[in-house]
Amino acid sequence: MKRIIFTVLMLIVALNLFAETTISRMAIATDIVDREPVGVSETFSANIGKLYCFTEVQTDKFPTKVVHIWLYDNNIIAEVPLEVNSNKWRTYSSKRILPNWEGDWKVEIYAEDGKLIGSKSFTVK
Repeated sequence: MKRIIFTVLMLIVALNLFAETTISRMAIATDIVDREPVGVSETFSANIGKLYCFTEVQTDKFPTKVVHIWLYDNNIIAEVPLEVNSNKWRTYSSKRILPNWEGDWKVEIYAEDGKLIGSKSFTVK
């Protein structure tokens, strides 16, 4: 009986060691409608007002979290933690874009363990 319990515990530990969180879809968009990105592009007008980072996450371990880090000109502008509550989960964050924030932007996505799992660059002009 002890051997069975030990084997089960070792299997649980092994599954958690190899649990992986990945991004299956990612987009920068002007809106989210019915949990889908709308107005997807890599270039946006400086008067856009607000942008969204849509993310579809796949994971072996849930619940978990991911973090969207919005960068402008290589400076962190916002960090947005997001819950992931099933093995395939759609989520998004948004960021107000001021008209004078023209230039290169990027959103990086990190798993709960701190691993970079996705990024998307875009331009505001």
